[in-house]
Amino acid sequence: MTTATAVITRAFERYVDTFQSLDPKATLRHLHVPSLILDARGPHLLSTEAEAEAFLTTVMRDLDARGYARSEIAESHVHVLSEATALVSVSRVRRSVTDCELERLGETYTLRRTGDDWKIVVAVVHDADGVLTGSCR
Repeated sequence: MTTATAVITRAFERYVDTFQSLDPKATLRHLHVPSLILDARGPHLLSTEAEAEAFLTTVMRDLDARGYARSEIAESHVHVLSEATALVSVSRVRRSVTDCELERLGETYTLRRTGDDWKIVVAVVHDADGVLTGSCR
C-alpha cells in the first residue's frame, strides 16, 4: 500500500466510524460542500452545509428507525487519480442492533484533498457487486 493510499484509507475509515454514530453534524466534516449523492431515489445536490446536514439527518433517521447499529466494509479499493483526487469503492454490510444483516450495498466515492485531509465530493450508492476493483495507479 502506498503512503497516499494509506492516508486516503484512514480518512475514509474515519468517515465510516463517524457515520456509524448517526450524528449528522459530526459526519458533515467528512463531506466537501458542495457535494453530490446519487442513490436509488436519484441525485441529491448538497450546495450548502445546511442542505448536507438535512440530507444526512434524513438518511440517519431512516437507518435508526430500521435498527441500524454498524457497518462492515466487506471489500474496499482505493484508486489514487492525482495528488488531490481519489476514488474509494466499497462493498458494505449494514447490521442491526441484533447483528442481523439489514442490507448489502456498494458505494463509490470521489474524494478531494483539502489541506491535509480528504473529503467526499461525490458518493454513488450501487449494487454490492458493482465495486470498482483493480488499480488505477
